Amino acid sequence: MEKMHISIVFQPCEKGIRFVASLKQLAKRLLNKWYPSCHSIAHISICKIEVSERDLAIIVRDLTERLRYERGQYVYFDRFSSYPSSGTLYIDPTVYAKKFLRAKMRTVVEEVRRVVPAKLVAEPHVTIGRQLEPADLVDLKTSGAFEAVDFDFFCGGIVLRKFNHETNQYEAFLEIPFRGEEPSMKSGQLSLGF
Repeated sequence: MEKMHISIVFQPCEKGIRFVASLKQLAKRLLNKWYPSCHSIAHISICKIEVSERDLAIIVRDLTERLRYERGQYVYFDRFSSYPSSGTLYIDPTVYAKKFLRAKMRTVVEEVRRVVPAKLVAEPHVTIGRQLEPADLVDLKTSGAFEAVDFDFFCGGIVLRKFNHETNQYEAFLEIPFRGEEPSMKSGQLSLGF
């Protein structure tokens, strides 16, 4: 049975997706070349997994149940940063947003690990470019276009994306919202075991 490559992410609203796409196109123009991720849709990676259809159905069911009690909130991003070792330029969330995102990421990965192996992404961030040369990172930083940023979106759930081998991109196929429901307390008499 062939396994599917699935990416689980937080994804901004359409306005946020367009904003990040404009930054990626600006970087592409400034560098005057194509680079990995210049056409990928804005997202914050949580984890990537390989699953069968059966395992995916279980994961979707379990995540839907678990996330119904989670609450969403606005997450803010206030600076550009980079991982020079991997040639990645990204937008970094504020400390408060990072704490919120990490907590949600741990919840998702805990649930997924009940079914298949999953590794938590180290730090939440929105990638602008990856696999850039060190000189590219310097050029983008010194261009003045990537000095300051004020970006936010309401993080109200997660998105599951499936890898499309024809386009070499992940494509969203399911959103699982945070519903903010209160756990119900079953009524009835408590019995003590003594």
